[in-house]
Amino acid sequence: MVPYDAQLKSHYLAYELLKRKLRISYVHQVTKSIKVEDLRNIYKNIHRGLKPSSGMLPGIERIPHNKESLLYASLFASLYRNASQLEICAEIDIPAMLFAWDFFCDMFPNHSRERRPYTKVRPANFTEAWVIAQALKIGLAELPYCEKCHGNTLVIYNSKFPLGCQICALNKTRKP
Repeated sequence: MVPYDAQLKSHYLAYELLKRKLRISYVHQVTKSIKVEDLRNIYKNIHRGLKPSSGMLPGIERIPHNKESLLYASLFASLYRNASQLEICAEIDIPAMLFAWDFFCDMFPNHSRERRPYTKVRPANFTEAWVIAQALKIGLAELPYCEKCHGNTLVIYNSKFPLGCQICALNKTRKP
């Protein structure tokens, strides 16, 4: 039997993640003591009867649509890394994720926290932000420092973007 305070923490964590519309399967991975059916009910109660998203989970290589959207993803990843007190290559720091996402959304007040398939601002929703953090953890992406432009850029392996600093690549295309 799980102690009451552990159950309370687990339910509060589920509430915070579901409030930001994280996919149920990801919430279940971190709150194993809560049944999937209960998570669905919590989601419906938070979002006034809306059903949680279903279908395929997004892959890291599909999140950025162009170099500019990759820069936004790099910004989010930098916020997450700087907010984290843990080694993000070893585990997902959930409090840092929550802070980084909320700060990212506050930086872009016109950025709705919903799915917008045709916009440049990525991550478009908290699930995409979670996928970025997960990719950093398992090594599908990294966030190296570029000594040329002094920025951090998200490098996603097996994506359509060449490896290297996308800030420098974007600057090359803009200069005459």
